[in-house]
Amino acid sequence: MVKKLMKFFAYSLFFMGALAVFIPKSSVYYFLEKNMKQFEVVISNETLHATALSLNIQNLEVSTKGIDTALIDEADITLLLFYNKLHFTNIKLSSIVEAYLPSKISNLDISYTIFNPLVVNLKAKGGFGVAKGTLNIMQRALNISVEPSKIMLRRYKRSMRMLKKSENGEYIYAKTFK
Repeated sequence: MVKKLMKFFAYSLFFMGALAVFIPKSSVYYFLEKNMKQFEVVISNETLHATALSLNIQNLEVSTKGIDTALIDEADITLLLFYNKLHFTNIKLSSIVEAYLPSKISNLDISYTIFNPLVVNLKAKGGFGVAKGTLNIMQRALNISVEPSKIMLRRYKRSMRMLKKSENGEYIYAKTFK
């Protein structure tokens, strides 16, 4: 009985590993890009490089409703069935954002695991400081804790008023969506 159970788990792991390696990653990306057009978000001038476990995308130009929104130097998409991750580096947001916060983001990580399927984890580092957060899909709640940089504290006081200071010196942003 134990041997049969071990065989079942071994075959299951092999199948899932093979599926993660052989999934057409560029097709998944183009499907995602097609679905984003519904929200008038267009990604252009990108270059795709598929590897065994991830998809590397370079030089993304993102526009929303015809307005240039962001330039992203590099994006890595890792699809492993149990754990999925998006990693963006060197993001330059539109100059419109400069009135509210620094427009350069060094890196942004978005991860999702099937062991906690209703929560998306976020981590970012940039001119604003360091931010960590979660997006609860079921409750439609976004919670972000920010360790602001000196520039953020000095130049963006209006934006800092939207955050609540916690006991340990971090600033918290909490928002629910309808």
